[in-house]
Amino acid sequence: MTPPTHRRRAWATRAARRPVLAGLAVAAIAALAMPHAASASGPHAADIAVVAALQGAPVPLPARKPDLTANTEQAGDVIDVSAAERETVEMAALVPQAGRPNDTPPVSVAARIDRGDTLIGLLIEAGVDRIEAHKAVKALDGVFDPRHMRPGHVVNIHFDEPDDDTLTFKGFDFEPTAGTCVLVQADPDTETGYGAEEKQAPLSREVVRFGGPITLSLYQAAIDAGVSDQALAEMIRILSYDIDFQRDIQKDDTFEVMYERFVTEDGRHVRDGKVMFTALTNGGERISAYAFETEDGREDYFNEAGQGIRKPLMRTPIDGARLSSSFGMRRHPILGYSRMHTGVDFAAPTGTPIYAAGDGVVNFAGRKGGYGNYIRIRHNGEFATAYGHLSRIQVRNGQRVEQGDVIGRVGTTGMSTGPHLHYEIIRNGEKVNPMGVRFQPAIELAGAELQRFQAERRAIDGLYASLRGQTEIASTAGGE
Repeated sequence: MTPPTHRRRAWATRAARRPVLAGLAVAAIAALAMPHAASASGPHAADIAVVAALQGAPVPLPARKPDLTANTEQAGDVIDVSAAERETVEMAALVPQAGRPNDTPPVSVAARIDRGDTLIGLLIEAGVDRIEAHKAVKALDGVFDPRHMRPGHVVNIHFDEPDDDTLTFKGFDFEPTAGTCVLVQADPDTETGYGAEEKQAPLSREVVRFGGPITLSLYQAAIDAGVSDQALAEMIRILSYDIDFQRDIQKDDTFEVMYERFVTEDGRHVRDGKVMFTALTNGGERISAYAFETEDGREDYFNEAGQGIRKPLMRTPIDGARLSSSFGMRRHPILGYSRMHTGVDFAAPTGTPIYAAGDGVVNFAGRKGGYGNYIRIRHNGEFATAYGHLSRIQVRNGQRVEQGDVIGRVGTTGMSTGPHLHYEIIRNGEKVNPMGVRFQPAIELAGAELQRFQAERRAIDGLYASLRGQTEIASTAGGE
């Protein structure tokens, strides 16, 4: 099997670096590598390349696919293909030196997935026999779904040592996420002739700290400081029982956060661990939260006094929405006269997830007059919550839900002028203002458990203080 001469992708090899091969082997490479050059520069372009190679000059190379160099840092020992001066050597390695067919080391081709590409198509384009390509991809069943591959993923396609100007396909690997490598190798003992496995790179655990003033928004301040999206979302979730992040944040408020981060041995970020501590100073009041595992094995967050941050109900059971209508008397936008608005409206795009405000049981899920698609959850003998105008209901009557479960999606059913969530809190049968309700902590530590928490809190404070003054503060604290 010889490399194809149409729509060639950039080639890279993991073989040890060698001087450019001379003679007819290099000339053969030039002829293989330059079909586009020949068509663009005249019928003798490939011949010129051959002469140049024989005289020791660099062999002209095929065009690289756009942006390939930005996506080549992948699993294993894939090389950097951005150095054009190395490609002459790497292209030369595709053809064995005359008279020494077994002297060339194994070859790997690094090919990037672009929009519209398929894994099978990528293998075939790199020169793999169509039947072999199908067999190799079939081996991925139960290991990885190739439909989940995304533009930018780099597939390393491996060939055995060239013998008589042929390359034998031996398999491929790619890294769907940092630290995870999917490997397919030739295996005669399997049904398809190939075996597949997923390998996880060893990870190191770091503890990082970030913080600073909020000028435009918490999101912008946190991202600018280096906080990951995952950690920021968790920080907001933890503090959202006491802070309305869409309305309460003021200029020059400050945030603090410390969390675990797991990285590969070469320093690439794989994922975040738990948020160990976070705090937000809002209007001069500091609200803090510390991670702590209670005696029953449940991990939760507590303030400095050992009171649980989590409350029985959320005030805003939706992310990223705008308060479009408050609780109280108002002129109805459809009916045209004033009447009591018994909840609050959160404007958000159709399909935005809606969360259960607290643990409870669904006692209505269906169509309800002007509410359109409607859900009502009974949380205890005192509180219930209701959700209206949904585009989709994702729970059923009698179903038990937990705080934070997705129960439906924002819509504009019923008497509605646009997509939004109408949210109500019912207390002892009376509808009350969700933005004005204050709840007691769901958990409050006491006795020996409170003493244990205070000891852990002091340790967290000490670690946080020890990381002060660094831009991105990392403390290696073990591995995984």
